[in-house]
Amino acid sequence: MERKERCDKKRPVAPYISAAAYELVARISYVCDLPLKTVGEMLAREGLKSKELLDVIKLNFRRDFIVDDYQYCLGQAGNKPFRMTFEGEKYRLAMRFYNFEHERFAALAFALDCSLQMAVGYVIETALERKSIMLSVLSKGIIRELDPKRKEQLRHICRYLDKRSPEVYITLPMVMEHVITGSLSSQKKINKTIDAWS
Repeated sequence: MERKERCDKKRPVAPYISAAAYELVARISYVCDLPLKTVGEMLAREGLKSKELLDVIKLNFRRDFIVDDYQYCLGQAGNKPFRMTFEGEKYRLAMRFYNFEHERFAALAFALDCSLQMAVGYVIETALERKSIMLSVLSKGIIRELDPKRKEQLRHICRYLDKRSPEVYITLPMVMEHVITGSLSSQKKINKTIDAWS
């Protein structure tokens, strides 16, 4: 009798990324206390949802790509199949995605006329080049990973800053962006940075 496959089963993807991109993912992994694969998954998953990122990569589409019910990107048949080239070393970043996410990346790969691995690597590389995408993506993911005590510390910081800057509404992701930036520049873990702020 054939075993039934789980509906929430994840599928492996291990794209190559440049040495510089891998080093940045590793630094983010260290300061945020998150596994490398989790950081990669967050960047790929959220990067594909970003209009800013899509505006960059759609220039390489050979075939049409359906973004959602309201957005459709036309491919240019004259474009060459997309290929990523690396100067110097490259590294594999092993990740796992749910089946529906895997299918989205497969559709992206079809539009680019390249392998699924290359399409995911392209999204990660592009997301890392855009600070606004990278920091907002990570701030959302890291807030979910923080323990309740540190979440409350961050909320306290937001309330404190709000009282002193009535012209600007300070949000948790905005504060997290500063925490991440500070942690990356000082090579200090996120938790220590938050504790130092409080």
